[in-house]
Amino acid sequence: MVLIALAAFGYLFVRSARDARSEPYDIAGAHLSGWTLGVDAAPNGDGAAISLRPPAELPLSLFRQLFSRQMESLAAPATAGIALVLQRELVPGVTANELLGFAQQAAIERARPVPRCVGYRRVSAKGVTRQLYFIWFSLPEFDQFRRLVAPRADASYRYGALSPVMLMAAEPDFAGWHPVVVDEARDCVAPVTVR
Repeated sequence: MVLIALAAFGYLFVRSARDARSEPYDIAGAHLSGWTLGVDAAPNGDGAAISLRPPAELPLSLFRQLFSRQMESLAAPATAGIALVLQRELVPGVTANELLGFAQQAAIERARPVPRCVGYRRVSAKGVTRQLYFIWFSLPEFDQFRRLVAPRADASYRYGALSPVMLMAAEPDFAGWHPVVVDEARDCVAPVTVR
């Protein structure tokens, strides 16, 4: 009888967590404009060489919504944004001015990202569980930028090897998650409502 009660409790707990995770996230329409380009001054292979950064209120709002649902201890990114190209994807010597030039050609700073969904990934390994929450955007200018940067990229570079996502929260940290290539059926857990 105790085993049945424990199994039922476990089932209800997991279902409750899934239900909370699948509630729509709200984004103010004003937060989908006014994004800026940022060049990463501290090279890091996993990090973005250049990113499209949202107004400061957007990542804070999303993180608050996530925390109120999950009540988990999660890390927020130091600098939120959509990674346009990773450091490790580029050949040595590519300058910030070159990257900014490609972004200008792609008109990416004038783009208005359209949120598609909130994504979630969980990886369990011996003694550690890693989680990542992100928001996936539709952003045609992202694809254009990735094509323009190809001549200055590493030989293994593929322009489709990175999706336009903004990392929202992680446990324990963000190391090793990039590149994120979204699989809609597997990754999307909640819709996004623009108000």
